[in-house]
Amino acid sequence: MKERLLLGLLLIALAACDTQKAINQFEDEAALTPSGYTATDRDGVVVSQDDDDWRTSPAFFGKVRVDPAYPNPVPSGVVTVPVSVLEFNAVQGGLVLRARDASGRLVAVDEIPDASDPGGYIFQFSPAILARSGLIRLFVLDRIGNLVSYGDVQTG
Repeated sequence: MKERLLLGLLLIALAACDTQKAINQFEDEAALTPSGYTATDRDGVVVSQDDDDWRTSPAFFGKVRVDPAYPNPVPSGVVTVPVSVLEFNAVQGGLVLRARDASGRLVAVDEIPDASDPGGYIFQFSPAILARSGLIRLFVLDRIGNLVSYGDVQTG
């Protein structure tokens, strides 16, 4: 009986280590310099796919889905990033969308404070507030700072 309990605890610990390793790898990949983007039209229809964009962190896989930003590239105006929360309480304290401004600081560009219930949500912001152009990485985080997803937009 004790051996089975120990074996069960060991298997749980190993699975937790694998999950944490996958989360760490996902976060390391998000920290890399953006190198492409998923092109979308003004209605959100994907024109071309970047396989590195809008993946979901292993910590939120099956709980939250982030669809590609649109329009992308962004000629001017507002960018929309659709989010679907698939489980109750999958997100701690809501969601925040962040990006680096012209001085390299990670700043909030929009937030969804009440995203703990399942449903569809939308981030919207104008890239002009970042005072920079080019390829910009967006980060979706929960309110306690856990990375949910990331993707890139091409501006100006």
